[in-house]
Amino acid sequence: MTCKVICEDHLVSGKVIDASYGGIGILLPQGADSINGEVQVHIPPLRESPVQSPEEIILRAQPTYRKEMTKGHHVGFRIKQIESGEPDWKRLCDGLTRSA
Repeated sequence: MTCKVICEDHLVSGKVIDASYGGIGILLPQGADSINGEVQVHIPPLRESPVQSPEEIILRAQPTYRKEMTKGHHVGFRIKQIESGEPDWKRLCDGLTRSA
């Protein structure tokens, strides 16, 4: 699942690789070194119909680790606040936990 990470004036596209109520892991193909301090993570609505799920998930988060990988960086973030889309965030976390 794709996402966008916004840090100050930097916007980096990434891919969510794991999520829990307290944190999220994102694969960032580039620009991970520009991610410092608090960020906003934007995840598009989980359902295709905007009538069913009109809100994107917006999280306020703090990076906790950065691991270099062959296709970029795996960056872990601690969730500080769910700014919008909380029901979908919980559904996403529950779905990833069951599939693990």
